[in-house]
Amino acid sequence: MIFVCGSTIGSIQIASYFGNLRALLILRSRIASILFGLGIIAASISWFFLSEDRNINDTVGGLDANSQAVGFFVGALIGTLLTLIISSIINFDLKPSNINKNIGGLDLLRKQNYFLAIKDEYLVFRNDWKVYLTKQCTDLPKNIIHELVKGIIVKFR
Repeated sequence: MIFVCGSTIGSIQIASYFGNLRALLILRSRIASILFGLGIIAASISWFFLSEDRNINDTVGGLDANSQAVGFFVGALIGTLLTLIISSIINFDLKPSNINKNIGGLDLLRKQNYFLAIKDEYLVFRNDWKVYLTKQCTDLPKNIIHELVKGIIVKFR
C-alpha cells in the first residue's frame, strides 16, 4: 500500500508538471516537483522490491488477489487525497481575482488550488443545477448516451 501511495503521489506530480497544473504541485518550483515525483517513485519502487521477498503464494501467508486489489485502491486513494490536501495548503495563495467563467475542469488548477476550484464549481452547480448539467453534457457527441445504453443492453442479452 505504501508503494502504491508513493507512486500515486509521484505520478500526480509528474503529470502536473507536464500539464502545467501549478495548483497540484507540492513544491513551488516545477523542476523541483518533477524531480520530487521521480524521486518518490524511485524510492517507493526500490523500497518495495529490495526490502524483502515479495513472491509469496497466498496459500503460505501471502495476500490473495482481493486483498491486493483493496490495498491498491486504498493506497491510490490515500496518495491522491494526500496530494490534494498538501498541494491545496501549500498553494493556498493561488486565488485569482478574475476567473474566466468558461474555464472548467482541470484547467482551473492552473490558476487556483483544488479546494477553491471545488468550491467554485459547487457554487455554480448550486445556483442552477439544470443549466450546469446541460452545459456539462452538451460537449458529448450526439447520441452517445443512446449508443452506450444500447451497447450495454446488447452485451448483457
